[in-house]
Amino acid sequence: MTPRLTDDGRRPVLDLHGCSVAKALALTRALIVESVKRGRDSVELIHGSSTSNIEDHRPTIRSALRELISSGRMSLHVGQYLKRDASMVVALRRQTRQPDRRPITLQKISRQ
Repeated sequence: MTPRLTDDGRRPVLDLHGCSVAKALALTRALIVESVKRGRDSVELIHGSSTSNIEDHRPTIRSALRELISSGRMSLHVGQYLKRDASMVVALRRQTRQPDRRPITLQKISRQ
């Protein structure tokens, strides 16, 4: 399974199933930055339910995303966030008054 991005022009939804933790974080950062540039209010990140053993001491996509968002490293772009079991909705800080509703593509954020 590979990552998928759907965008209705209002809220992009990034499904990170099949990604490594590093790839998931890179795609998430790029999507958040691009979404803010385009005046979007939020993004949804689907990370799935964590099934790894706690004793592995390896971060899961879920734990890495929660750390990225809650750490403040994205605070220039991120307002609040809502944690769900298998996903996260991230409210963005809008920097433009007129939203650009053209769909954001996976190809676009993969190049950043």
